[in-house]
This record gives sequence, structure tokens and C-alpha cells, in this order.
Amino acid sequence: MKRLIIQKSITAITVLMLICMQINVSKNIAVSTSSDLVKLPILMYHGFTENGAGSDYVIKTEEFEEDIIYLINNGYEFVNTKDLIDYCRKGILLPEKCVMITFDDGYLNNYTYAYPIIMKYGVKVVLSPIGYWSDYQTVHPDSNPAYANLTWEQIKEMSDSGLVEIQNHSYNMHSLSDGRMGSDRAEGESPDEYRRLFFEDMKNAHYAIENATGTEPVAYAYPFGSIGDESKSLLKCFGYMVTFSCCEGYNYISGDDDCLYGLKRFNRSADRSAQSILGSADN
Repeated sequence: MKRLIIQKSITAITVLMLICMQINVSKNIAVSTSSDLVKLPILMYHGFTENGAGSDYVIKTEEFEEDIIYLINNGYEFVNTKDLIDYCRKGILLPEKCVMITFDDGYLNNYTYAYPIIMKYGVKVVLSPIGYWSDYQTVHPDSNPAYANLTWEQIKEMSDSGLVEIQNHSYNMHSLSDGRMGSDRAEGESPDEYRRLFFEDMKNAHYAIENATGTEPVAYAYPFGSIGDESKSLLKCFGYMVTFSCCEGYNYISGDDDCLYGLKRFNRSADRSAQSILGSADN
């Protein structure tokens, strides 16, 4: 009986993929012919602290503000995933010198410490929370910015600002357990079973974000940067046009939709600033 239920779920997903592919093909016939490559660095942030120690994934609030000031003073303009999609799909030009800021995981300190700086300077940011923890924090509020996560109400407030774009970072696949790294396929797991699990998790996060903010996510930030080979077709089928990896390097955006999958990002750790990451490109 269990095998029959799983098989029915897999069959339903396969049918859905075929339907979505047909819809997407007919919907996306008109693609931008933009041929100019736009160089795009993406800075990846996680947590912020006022007085605590920094780490690979936590920096001081003042350091974040220094990054923003450096980027503005050096002529960078901030873009989000909508801007990238509009360039590829509609030919709407990107700034000559652009940068993207992403926040992963959805920690409360993003709201407490970083959000006021975002509002102060009017910069665009892409925030990708973990759905499960925002669900949990909404039911069990915790105001400690050292470890708590964002509630959906806080996420909505940030989204409503028009500066913070909310995207998908999985519902509950941001972990290292049972032989699985993030949302990648676990060792010994069949491709069909992986597709079923990934699709259900991605869908749960997708609808949680849509219900909270009124907007549908169109980008997926892979937890730990672990990319399951079978996931791209499912994301495309569901209408996702952008994915973020954790590989480091610059991106070169063209009019080809595929350039928006697997975007590279520079992790902003406590021991290197935006200037040290991008400085050589500005000289």
C-alpha cells in the first residue's frame, strides 16, 4: 500500500511537470534578444550582531553599513531577481555597474539590525528564509536576535517595503541529516523518490511565502549550495527562473534564461569586507 501511494505521488508529479513544461513553453516564447553581458557580483549574508563576535556567517551591523556605503560610493546600483528576469525576458536594461545583496536563512537579526540600514539607504535585498523556522517562530515568538528566526509578519513588513524581495530557501531541507546535504539527493535515494520529496518541500515553502506576502517566489537558494541534479527541471516546471548556488565568482548576465540558474555568490564573512571582495574590480 505504501509503495502504491508513493508511486501515485510520483506519477502525479510527472504529469504536473509535463503540464507545466507545456505552459511555460507557450508562455515564454517571447524571450529578450539582449546580447550584452552584464557583470554581476552577488554578496551573500547570513547573520548580524551588534556586539558579538563575527564568524564565517555573522558580521557586525556596522560592517554591513560600511559595505553599503562602499558600494554606493563606488557607483554600484542594487538589483534583485525581478531586475534580472526583466532583462532576460523583456530586454529592460540593467545598470552598467550592478550588485545584488542576498540574505540566507531568515534570522531575526536581519530585521532587527540590517533592515533599518536597508531602509536608510534604500537598497534592494533578496531575503530567502527557511519556511519551517518562520512557521515555528510565528507560533512561538522569540525576540532574541542572536538565534531567533523571522516571523511571517516581519517578513511581510519587509516585503511590503518594496526593497526586500522574498525568495525560497526550502521549507525544511536546510539540514545535514540522514545522508542528505540540504536539498540534494540523499545517498541511496532513487531519483523518483527524491523528486517527490524535493517537490513537496519546495511547494510548502512556496505557498507559505505567497500566503504571507501576497507575492510568489521565483528564485530558489539552495541550502549549503547543494544542487540536486533532478531539482532544476522541477523548479523550472513550477515557474522558478533563478537559482542561487554558494560557488564563488562573478556572474555574466545575458538574454538567455539559463544564465540565471546556478548564480554564484561571494560569502561575506567577518574576515573580508565588500571592498576586499570587489576592490580589485574597482581599481
